Amino acid sequence: MDSHAVTVRTVVDALAPALALRWHGTPTGGDNRLDQPAGGETVPKVGYLNFIHPPRVQIIGAAEADYLRQASPALRDHIIDRVRTGDTAMIVIADGMGLEEPHALALQSAGIALLATDIPAHKVSYRMRHYLSQALARRITVHGVFLEILSIGLLLTGRPAVGKSELALELITRGHRLVADDAPEFALLGPDDLNGGCPPVLQDFLEVRGLGVLNIRAMFGEAAIKRRKQLGLIINLLRPDDPDLPVTDRLSGSRRERDILEVGIPEITLPVAPGHNLAVLVEAACRDHLLRQQGHRSDEIFAARQAAHMQDGAA
Repeated sequence: MDSHAVTVRTVVDALAPALALRWHGTPTGGDNRLDQPAGGETVPKVGYLNFIHPPRVQIIGAAEADYLRQASPALRDHIIDRVRTGDTAMIVIADGMGLEEPHALALQSAGIALLATDIPAHKVSYRMRHYLSQALARRITVHGVFLEILSIGLLLTGRPAVGKSELALELITRGHRLVADDAPEFALLGPDDLNGGCPPVLQDFLEVRGLGVLNIRAMFGEAAIKRRKQLGLIINLLRPDDPDLPVTDRLSGSRRERDILEVGIPEITLPVAPGHNLAVLVEAACRDHLLRQQGHRSDEIFAARQAAHMQDGAA
């Protein structure tokens, strides 16, 4: 089985301590995939009892259990039949409720995993949605060094040996924090939320040419490490003779937008040349980015001031 597959057993192992999950009767459906819905992406992931458009994970709390008890036998059988023939892979019976044995056996015979807990249904729903939103998020690995600079998630990119790690080390010595070196992983947790972190095997380490692998946590302390951060800005380092170096606009610099998982991230290209204090330039880029987020654009203000001055001179 795919090592990255999200199955019922994956969810149970992750959430059992927090939700006190236990198998309802015979353990069934542990290998059901939650990342590959049979009905396509239109199938909702988590929801309360629904036999019209069954979600992959259904939650039956006190209200849903009361509804089933009060329904006529024919309606109950119809509901169970619709659920067992739909796309549901897992049912969590919350609030200390239970299912009648014939209905439980019918669901298990269809391969649906049945779990039970005494935890309130709304807490189960919240935890389940939060966990699956991260576990099933679209992911991508981008080559570069990911840092937190002045509260901004900053990704340093560039060709090998351009100086990304050396620049990152200087920024860390200036009080900024390392998230991930070489291969930061980004997950799309929201419409515009590219949340990045570090693979466990690379956590805390930064490779610097000439020095080898450095343990940033051991050298600079806990405050020098950031576990996760939302990506806000990309700085691409290029040598002056690089054919991909764009023509720089004197007013606005070299800026564009880069799409990662269909999210547009502002990108600034900085030339790497002798005499350039890149750490200062990166900090200035981050400060300017914060101002732009507040609607303050220095290039537009400068252009407007010059235009007003020329009009005054002509008058």
